[in-house]
Amino acid sequence: MTQIMKSCFISLAILFLWRVEAGAEAAVICHCPLMMPPLQALCNSDVVIQAFVIGKKEVDSGAMKSIKYSVHAIQVFKGPVGGIDAVYSPLGCTAYLQTDWTQYIITGSLEADGTVHITSCNFIKLWDELSADELNLLQNYQNSCK
Repeated sequence: MTQIMKSCFISLAILFLWRVEAGAEAAVICHCPLMMPPLQALCNSDVVIQAFVIGKKEVDSGAMKSIKYSVHAIQVFKGPVGGIDAVYSPLGCTAYLQTDWTQYIITGSLEADGTVHITSCNFIKLWDELSADELNLLQNYQNSCK
């Protein structure tokens, strides 16, 4: 084995051991399917909200660490009416949101315990950057998803 190959092998072994030691939460890997068109993303989501993001903090649920984004829901297009004051994004597949009262359209999944979970794979977009077609889809949301 050449010196370069030995060096590469040792580096890979160290990275592997470090990764194993970091625990299951560090092993979360985000695999997004091909990005689906907005209509399909909206219709297939459990939750679709227009919301201001007003804060964030890292939380540990025991099984996995997440970012908890505090939100102020302006409109719930789909999902539980009222009561959405936070969305959770797992570390390793985190949806990065600005937290200075930035307004978004957020899609996500509704868990059995009533929490809303989002990942970088979800359709999440700044409200001000929505196209005319996307705004039209939202305005006609009930009819668009039939």
